[in-house]
Amino acid sequence: MKAYNFMPCRILFFVQLITPCVVGGKVPAIIVFGDSTVDTGNNNQILTVLRSNFPPYGRDYYDKKATGRFCNGRIPPDFISEAFGLRPFVPAYLDPMYNITDFAVGVCFASAGTGYDSTTSHVLNVMPLWKEIENYKEYQKKLEAYVGIQKSKYIIQDALYIVSMGTNDFLENYFAMQSVRAFQYTTEQYRGFIIGHVENFIKEIYQLGARKISLTGLPPMGCLPLERSANMLRGQGDTCNNNYNDCALKFNEMLSALIQKLNKELPGIRIAFANPYGIILQMVQNPASFGGKVPAIIVFGDSSVDAGNNNQISTVLKSNFEPYGRDFYGKMPTGRFCNGRIPPDFISEAFGLRPFVPAYLDPMFNITDFAGGVCFASAGTGYDNATSQVLSVIPLWKEIENYKEYQKKLEAYVGSKKAKYIIQEALYLVSLGTNDFLENYYSIQSKRASQFTIEQYQGFLIELAENFIKQIYQLGARKISFTGLPPMGCLPLERATNIIRGHGDACNEKYNDCALRFNVMLNGLVDKLNRELPGMKMVFSNPYELILQIIRNPSSFGFEVAGVACCGTGLFEMSYLCDKLNPLTCTDANKYVFWDSFHLSQKTNLIITNFLMKNVLNQFL
Repeated sequence: MKAYNFMPCRILFFVQLITPCVVGGKVPAIIVFGDSTVDTGNNNQILTVLRSNFPPYGRDYYDKKATGRFCNGRIPPDFISEAFGLRPFVPAYLDPMYNITDFAVGVCFASAGTGYDSTTSHVLNVMPLWKEIENYKEYQKKLEAYVGIQKSKYIIQDALYIVSMGTNDFLENYFAMQSVRAFQYTTEQYRGFIIGHVENFIKEIYQLGARKISLTGLPPMGCLPLERSANMLRGQGDTCNNNYNDCALKFNEMLSALIQKLNKELPGIRIAFANPYGIILQMVQNPASFGGKVPAIIVFGDSSVDAGNNNQISTVLKSNFEPYGRDFYGKMPTGRFCNGRIPPDFISEAFGLRPFVPAYLDPMFNITDFAGGVCFASAGTGYDNATSQVLSVIPLWKEIENYKEYQKKLEAYVGSKKAKYIIQEALYLVSLGTNDFLENYYSIQSKRASQFTIEQYQGFLIELAENFIKQIYQLGARKISFTGLPPMGCLPLERATNIIRGHGDACNEKYNDCALRFNVMLNGLVDKLNRELPGMKMVFSNPYELILQIIRNPSSFGFEVAGVACCGTGLFEMSYLCDKLNPLTCTDANKYVFWDSFHLSQKTNLIITNFLMKNVLNQFL
């Protein structure tokens, strides 16, 4: 006998049921109760056979880590947490890797195999729901000791509570062979019995402070592969067990009615019914309509998209040390110039691929990983080869050489036909140019400034950009997202430089104007190449206006600070100046638009990615 996890890991539709329009910060924490659909690893720490902390579980999680999630990657609470601008994962309360400093913004008490009915937890010796509540009470005491009474009360009352269980009560308990419950109750009576437990549970956590609750309904549990297999053994063919599906539908109707009742009865409560039944049934009945049109994400560029290639070269421009990556999976500094993930990671996940794009030079990964996405970017590089020489990083021509090498490895791995398909159907993300201006042209003693006027240098870079696109087009690229420059005069480093010059804490408008003009030229190049190159589908992903809006009005996006960065003083630190020895680094990067003096925080990256997915990259879905 086993517990049942019906939540699809690869697609984010379940999250959309709960967070249809979320940007930023009305929820300070995610608190989770339930079964294997939401257990992030608590069962690892108890004496039960129901575990998943071994391969191939977690093979699409970062570092291919089997965390105890019953999935190949992340599960709904992880996605929901990230959608609310919090961490991209919710740690398990019993996981010794984490403590109250982590749990203050999200914690999971769920136990795979449990249910509303305490006898369900006895089947596989897992945590009953009452024990999840006891752990929650213990958590509240730890939280109060950590943040104080007032803030603790705020977190408890404003947190989003995710409750997801019930499938095991029916499949593991009531419908099981020699079920005691089946002798005690008819199916209708047992549904009512469970609803009574749901009501008592909601009222109990309400008394403990919960006010925002997402109560998850049952999936079409008769369509689980195990149940379809059982149908085949009974001679009924490879079909869903409609008896179980009908049971789920009727139970969901009762849950919906209970929610309406409790919303009326309990002052200040807001319970939402997150019902996955319909969308999961659509996926089961018509899986092809939910398939991705992009088989891989392939990345070229600079630190805005470098996933760790600079770790493997001789340069001072690295970020593979703390506190970089402190909000990444496992608090791991990967070489991303961020506290967590960067845009290619979010874009990859939005297309139903992995939640991260590995760096090509990272020895942890190989062609089996790169077939679904690969990053060739190098922090500090530019279109101009002279830019890469400033800090001895990988020039763009070398990124292309690595890409050619990758193509050969891909063909050897999947065959020429599939390799050609991946190369032509992949989405290519190209993001660079800021370093060409700030690190090269506008730097002290710049040779380029003596060779070109700023208009001439912009034209020079556009020619290089055109040549680059034509090169990767000749190598098979057909779907390309070409990223414009941000308002680079508003980077904390440039604002700090303005202060030194006596110009006040303002953006450098000269640099911003340069970025605006260059973006106009890039947009024109995109139009030109779409006309000239047969089969090309190229889009201009321009983050300028959105980033400027965030900087000018941070509170409307859930931020508190836009003028300085989280790391150190926030004025000039990045790379080795931003290390774990700097005592001034902020405790919550979600309040900051910028992570270091040159790079955006994970939360800002997510907001930008959501915008681009909705308005630009959606045409590739």
